[in-house]
Amino acid sequence: MNTKRHIFLLCSSWLIFWGSLSFAQQPWIEQVTSLTIDGYFKKAEALVNQKIAETDSALAPCLYLASVLNSRMTHYESNDQAGRFTRLLHFIINKVNQQLDQPNLPDSLLARLYFYRGSAYGYLGFFQGQNGQWFKALKNGLKAIDDLTACTKLDSTLFEAYLGLGTYKYWRSTKLKAVLWLPFLKDLREEGIADIKRAMRTSSNSRYMALHQLVYILIDYKHYAEAQKYAEQGIQKFPQSQFMWWAYAHVFFKSHQYHKAIKAYSHLLKLIKSHPESNPSHWLDCQVRLAEVYKRLGQTQQAKQLARLILKHQKDFPDTEKNRQRLAHARELLNS
Repeated sequence: MNTKRHIFLLCSSWLIFWGSLSFAQQPWIEQVTSLTIDGYFKKAEALVNQKIAETDSALAPCLYLASVLNSRMTHYESNDQAGRFTRLLHFIINKVNQQLDQPNLPDSLLARLYFYRGSAYGYLGFFQGQNGQWFKALKNGLKAIDDLTACTKLDSTLFEAYLGLGTYKYWRSTKLKAVLWLPFLKDLREEGIADIKRAMRTSSNSRYMALHQLVYILIDYKHYAEAQKYAEQGIQKFPQSQFMWWAYAHVFFKSHQYHKAIKAYSHLLKLIKSHPESNPSHWLDCQVRLAEVYKRLGQTQQAKQLARLILKHQKDFPDTEKNRQRLAHARELLNS
């Protein structure tokens, strides 16, 4: 995998759920959040579209729809919803700008408006980074941080806003800094982690969005024991969530706990096979990771057996850059 794309994928993982956040535990918001975490994107999208129809395209449902579309594209490793996604973001930004032109807005409303616009800018930055537009991604990321900072200054109890702040601070200090060769950027990793933990103070399901991101950040920071603690909380709350199980398995893989990694990836395979909205490429990815673990344990026969199984089904997977890399890795394992 080329370096910039690898860095981007790490950098963008935090945006999977940025925006699926609630300032109040409204039943429909909690339901959409749970459906998204569990990978039921069709039901989540239908529920949000119903709310949009009922509320004449209110900001909150539009932002949740953008979040669902983003999660769905991430899950399926596809940009097939990119047009709808970007139109929603520009709609949110323009609508917020119109409302901010009104005089004498109360602080509570201003805080929410800044949150909606900041989240939209964050998603735009993510999408631009995905397409290699790194400076545009940085520019919109900074706009997002300005809005989210303004949100928390107006109301520090809106804990959900700290997720965007924290994740951006961390990844900007590591991955984005490396991509753009910006050595003058301050190291804000500790500050970013503290912000994400602050986001987890909310009692709504959005705390598990923050938890999911925190796991990956702690892995990147090589704080494996703490990452494992949070990952365990994630699968306990959402035992059927592939998002949570990927994070859980990744802790063991990166910390070289290979026997535990085998159990985690094997369970993840069962979830992938049984879920009606699974991505078939995830079966491939999971099998390649298992084969790699067996190789590292010195169990070469098991590794080669899985590699043969993968290559036997190679025509079943979409012809994408990621899948070509996965299949190439399987061939290397078979021939090594």
